[in-house]
Amino acid sequence: MKISFCHKDCFFLLKSLFAMTLLLNSCIDPFKPDLAKNDLESQLVVEGTITDEPGPFKVRLTKSGSIYPIQYSDKVVYNPEPVSGADVHITDDKGNDFHLYQGVNGWYETIDTCLQGVPGNTYTLQITDADGNRFESTPELMMEVPPIESLFFEEKQRISIKRDEVSQELWLDILLNTRMPADGIHYLKWEFEETWEFKMPEYIRVDKRFSDSPTCIGRAGESIPIMTWVTIPPEQFHCWGSEASKSILVKSTVDNLTGEIKSFPLISIGPEDDRLSIRYSILVKQYSLNKELYDFFKKLENLNETNGGMYDKMPSPLYGNIQSLSGDKKVLGFFLVSTVKTKRIFIDNRDVHVKTGHNAYFSCGWVAPPLCMFPYYYYGKIVDNGTYIGTNVWSTEKFCTDCRERGKSVKPDFW
Repeated sequence: MKISFCHKDCFFLLKSLFAMTLLLNSCIDPFKPDLAKNDLESQLVVEGTITDEPGPFKVRLTKSGSIYPIQYSDKVVYNPEPVSGADVHITDDKGNDFHLYQGVNGWYETIDTCLQGVPGNTYTLQITDADGNRFESTPELMMEVPPIESLFFEEKQRISIKRDEVSQELWLDILLNTRMPADGIHYLKWEFEETWEFKMPEYIRVDKRFSDSPTCIGRAGESIPIMTWVTIPPEQFHCWGSEASKSILVKSTVDNLTGEIKSFPLISIGPEDDRLSIRYSILVKQYSLNKELYDFFKKLENLNETNGGMYDKMPSPLYGNIQSLSGDKKVLGFFLVSTVKTKRIFIDNRDVHVKTGHNAYFSCGWVAPPLCMFPYYYYGKIVDNGTYIGTNVWSTEKFCTDCRERGKSVKPDFW
């Protein structure tokens, strides 16, 4: 059995939706609120998905209104505060009780890493926080989900408007077909993970570095060495990238007499993207939902599509299938229980006509300021943000000379 964190969009939407409802019910003039850690009322956010795949039972607990800053170089990122000290259990209707132990970043998981959910069993999530407040999910039956009948791609022309010029561009759409059984399951949910092989663009496969002989003095008084060139090693320009789905994908067949789902769109890939430059693969997972969870995810999907921005009037928070047993406390999030069916396809560059490119490295072209300006454009040897190792050796920004910043240089086992 495997419990995994919800889509990133889903999680951040849950967090921001509640916070902004409290702060910005109707803003006229935009402003930058000074968000202190305890400025907002805190609500528990629960995220977990149990399947029949092997894995530890895992659930993530965070606080919706409580945020705290983390410094990343010159940026400050506000993250939800993880919940510590909670007592977390998952029980089933066969009398089993699984204790989840606290990890990092709000994650709780079982010691047994090979647990699997059993189709036909009913599971309940039970949480007691450090203050003694109790929360519990509705009992969730693990239903069988039908297989994915087919996973395929189509290329379609789309209208593009750039710099007031209208043109047509070829895009690649990835779609699936499936069929619902006649035993009452009417709601499905999908997640996917993309993997693609890519290489750095030819024009940045050499690294600009500098020798020890200074030619002038930089703005900060530093000596600027003479430029030399170093070829980037293969493990830095040939990689495999990977990314999990961020969108919320659900579908109902309640009004569909045949139970067929045809050409359901999962993702579109446009021109100038390097995901199709060599070889691409997508692994799709299909889950079953009950009506309560389908309605929950459908509302999140609609909010994600229609939310206009931070200063729009926000709707009320959405609550899932977890309730408080301690008074009127509210809890956000969900506990999803389902079997899972998977399907993977591969797409080679020779199989498509979509124009590929290297838009991820669009800003990595070589700059040509005066030599004395190089310290303001270049960074330390294989180290970001001007932290140097070794003597007077310089290089470009690490992202622009090392594909491992976007992926891994080791080929995946399934490749």
